[in-house]
Formats: sequence, structure tokens, C-alpha cells
Amino acid sequence: MTTQTPAGLLERLLGDPNAIWMREMRQSARLARTPWVLFGLTMTLSLLMCSIGGLAAASETTPASIGGVLFQVFFSLAYLVVVVVGPAVAANGVASEREGRTWEAVLLTGLRAQDVARGKFMAAYTTIALYIVVLAPVGALCFLFGGVTATEVVVAFAFLFLFAALAVAFGLAVSSLMSSLRGAIVVTLMLAIVIGPILYFFAGFGASFAVHKVWSEVPEAFPVWLPLAYSRGHFGLEYMLLLAALPLLVVTVPAWFLYEVTIANLSGEADDRSTGLKRWYFFCTPLVAVASAIPAAIADEDDARVMLALVGLSLFAGYLAFCAFLFTAEPPGPSRRVRIHWLRERAGFVRRFFGPGMPKTAMLVAGLGFACVWIVTFGDMALVQIFASRANATKQMEELFFFGLYASGFFVFVAGLTAWLRARGQSPWIARMVAAALLFLIAAAPWVVAAIGGALAQRHGDDWLVIAAPSPFYAFYMTSWLDSSHPSGQMPVIEIGAAVSLGWGLLGIFLLGAATQRCHRIVREHDAAVNAAELALQAEEKGAAA
Repeated sequence: MTTQTPAGLLERLLGDPNAIWMREMRQSARLARTPWVLFGLTMTLSLLMCSIGGLAAASETTPASIGGVLFQVFFSLAYLVVVVVGPAVAANGVASEREGRTWEAVLLTGLRAQDVARGKFMAAYTTIALYIVVLAPVGALCFLFGGVTATEVVVAFAFLFLFAALAVAFGLAVSSLMSSLRGAIVVTLMLAIVIGPILYFFAGFGASFAVHKVWSEVPEAFPVWLPLAYSRGHFGLEYMLLLAALPLLVVTVPAWFLYEVTIANLSGEADDRSTGLKRWYFFCTPLVAVASAIPAAIADEDDARVMLALVGLSLFAGYLAFCAFLFTAEPPGPSRRVRIHWLRERAGFVRRFFGPGMPKTAMLVAGLGFACVWIVTFGDMALVQIFASRANATKQMEELFFFGLYASGFFVFVAGLTAWLRARGQSPWIARMVAAALLFLIAAAPWVVAAIGGALAQRHGDDWLVIAAPSPFYAFYMTSWLDSSHPSGQMPVIEIGAAVSLGWGLLGIFLLGAATQRCHRIVREHDAAVNAAELALQAEEKGAAA
């Protein structure tokens, strides 16, 4: 097999571009309203920017302050346009093909699902990139007033293009799930209107205060702080982690995930819909684990470091739970089409392991997730050992250890529960709903029982709280119990929590084993039925020939 050089890839892109991309671009070029939409958007933002600049100049504000305000206003509005328009444009991709009954014609061309997804993405991204390019002269107005440098404006536009790529990938992933164009647009817009402002508030306003503590030159309460931090932050470990590693991870992981989800949704039920997602999980989970320890690595106080470490572990546990629910859609085993392709391609063990099959997938999800939880836990404990004072180091390391112990055991149970429910023959969404309901009861019911027991016993101590040990939120109570002073005669809070965590882990392993046996039996019965049908057909053919 020959490998192509970058020059060869560029020559192929220019000489033989994606067919779906070219068809979409020809259809867009025939629309007469596109120039008028771009003209109206540009004029609206231009008038708004000029109005804000005029009002600021009338109040005797310095030109540098006016430039800083215009910078924040323009890129905030541009972010809003990208978040709303990008998914809406992409939602018109696959859903319009299915509603217009042209999707079968696309499949008959012989294009792979990867080619279709890539062509739809490039078409939608080209459209939204055109919006950003048209707005570029308006964004240059803030540079003319001062207060921001040309480098900061260029970096802000670069991140705007990255956000546009994520928005388009999100809209395309949602569109690939829908069969109706109206449903795809409505669902995409609803999700974009909800998710966009939330990310703007937390990653913009909220993160600006934390970044201001790291670099005082970066202003706080300014939502568009990332381009300013590149030119005003001091180069060092914090600079590389916050401005190089973390943005690259935040863009790469969701973009790759959305791409693989789109391919899986465009593939048939008998095709290999698992390899891409499992490859994404295998490579991205360790990176997310390392990223969850970054806030604890740059903290400058002992209490803040432990708090950020617990927050990072909690977020990583939520990510693992999402992945466990994601892979509930796995089939019991590979289809005959996939196995025939493996035989023709002489696929090895690694290729077959990353292929379809609930037992292999559950093993990968549980094993890798369990290992990465302990990687994060031991990494945070090492940071505490290095930077914390000797008086607090032992207690804080115990808090992190027992929190990671409970998180790892309960995650194994979640992975086993979702795999077992799926192996019982339920559809993916039914299995997810049942698993979510059971987990909600496990998380809430023990605390209700503990509260009722404490009220009936008329005791105001914390002895009754050990009844809530089966709840995953009991891990937070364990850390608070270790952090506070307590007499020696109280209930063994830590011992009970560790025992419950071990019980959850063993129950998860048992469920994984039960799901594996059930999936193997389903595959054997299916293969036996198919072989019996083939033998019956062969017997009929022989009888007809005789």
C-alpha cells in the first residue's frame, strides 16, 4: 500500500474533490438570497458597532477602552451567529436527503459513509466560513481604536473558525439521527440555543476570573479572554497547559466524537458502526483523564488544589458514565457482513477487538475507565505530595484516595449494568432509560432513607448518614468527614464506604460476566438459525434439480 504525501493529498483535493461537497456547493451557488443575507448581516453588525463606538466616544471614554469594548461585543455576537447558524445549516444536510427521498440514490453511488459525512461537513463549513469572512472587515474596527493588538484579533478569528467547525459537526451529528428536515432543524436549534449560552457563560465569564488569578494582565469578567491571554500571559507551565494543551483537547475530542457519531448514524445496521467510536474512546479517554488534573496542577493553595482535584475527578466520572451509556447501542456480536469483510481483509486480533460486539466493548469501557480513574487519582495525590504542606498532605491524599476508590468501583457497576440491560435484548434507548432510572434511585433513595431514619430516631448526629453509603454521592461525605474533626467513637464512615465501593465493583464484574454469556448465547443461536436456513435452501435446490 502506497502512502500519499501532503502534496499528493492537496493535488487530489483540488483535482478530484468530494462529490457530495461539489454538489452541495453548486446547489448553494444557485440561491439568489445568499448575497442578500450576507449583506444584511454585515450591515446590521456594522451599524451596531458604529452605534456602540459613538456612544462610548460621547461619554469621553479613551479610544483604548472603546476598542476593548468593541472587541468583546463583536466576537460575542459573532460567536452567537456561529452557534446558531452553523448547526442550522448543517442540519439541512442528511435530513433533507432522507425527506426528499434522495438518500437511496446517494447510497447507490457507492460512496462510503465516511465520504458522505466528510462532504456534508465541508459543504456546511464552507457556508458558515463565508459568513465569518464577510464579517472580518467589521471585526477590524476594534483594532483601529486600539486597546487590542492585531495578533489578538487574528487569534480571535482563528478560534471563531474552530468554533464554527464544532458547531457544524454538532448539527451534522443531530441531522444524521433525524428522518425529517423540520425535526432536525427544530431539535438542532433548541439544543444550540441552550448549550451555546451555557458554554458562553461558564467558559467565558466564569473562566475569566480564574485566568485573571493566574495572569493579572488578562482582564476579568470579559467573556472573550482566550485571544487576550495568548499575548498577555507569561510563558511557562500554566501557559502551555491552559493555552496549548487544553484548547487542543477541547476542540479535538468533541470534533472526533461528532464525526464518528455521524458515520455510525449513516451506516447500516449490518455495517461496522463500532470501530470508530471505540477507537475514539481508547485514544481520548487517557487524554481527558490527564486534562481533568490540569486545574489541580496550577492551583496555588492546598485547599483549592484538593477542591479542584475532586471537581476534576467528578467531571471525569461523569464523562465515563456518558461513555457507558453511549456504548449501550452495541450489538451482541458482529454481523455476517462484518465477519466476511474481516476474512477477506485478514483482520488481526486488534481489528476484531475494536469491532462490533457487546462483550468486547464492555470489557474495553470498564477496564480502560477503571485504569484512568486511578491514573487521575494517583496523579492528584502526587501533586498534593509535592506541593502541599506536610501537615495537610496525608489527610488530603486520603481524601483523594477514597474518593477515587468509590468512583472506580461504582463506574464498574455502571458499565456492567448498561451491558447487562442491553444483553437482555432491549433496544438501546430502552436500556438507557432503565439504567438511568435505576441509577437515579440508587443515588437518591439511600439519602431519603437516612433522612427519614434520623428524623424518626430524633438524633441530630451523622451516624444515620452511613445508611446512604450505597449512593455515589456518599464519596463527597467521606471526603468531608476526613476533612473535619471527629471523635473516635463515631461510626466507621470510611470503612463502610470502602466496603460498599468494593461491593459495587464485584456486582459490576458479575453483571459483565452475565452479559458476556448471554451475548455469546444469542450469537450462537443466531448463527445456528442462519445455518439451518441455508441448509434448508440447499436441500430445496437439490430437490428441484433432481
